[in-house]
Amino acid sequence: MFDVATDTFLPALTLTRQLAQAVPLPVVTAGGLMTGADIAAALGAGAAAAQLGTAFVACPESGASAAYRAALLQQPPLATALTDVISGRPARGLVNRFMLDVDQPGRPATAAYSRAYAAGKALVAAAQQAGEPGFAVQWAGTGAGRARALPAAELVRVLADELRAAMPISN
Repeated sequence: MFDVATDTFLPALTLTRQLAQAVPLPVVTAGGLMTGADIAAALGAGAAAAQLGTAFVACPESGASAAYRAALLQQPPLATALTDVISGRPARGLVNRFMLDVDQPGRPATAAYSRAYAAGKALVAAAQQAGEPGFAVQWAGTGAGRARALPAAELVRVLADELRAAMPISN
């Protein structure tokens, strides 16, 4: 987990390059990767692998609600932001009423992970019961606006095709 107070917020590919040069371990790039070309860029930066998260949220097989998938696919894309108010740990999600109403400047410090997470779950459940969808938890990375509503198997095929097309030809 990163520390928001000291993190320099390097782009994923810049961080990948630095890590791949500095450590003898395999580096897995995650963050903002949505296409095969993004995977190729991560591998080109020195990653041994790429991890895609948000790219699969819009797939019908994901556990995301229809409202979450619709918000993810909205055009123009919804903004994303880091917040700790939902769980007590910093995470990036679609900016919605939960973030706008709760994550205000000058607010009290967020409780530790387990307490904040329990409180967040209770707030989301109460809001859903009251018919207020704006308090849903909708985690999403910086590439959220490039999500595609494809079945997961088809998305994997598309990603593989895009990766092959983006990789330099080697002899």
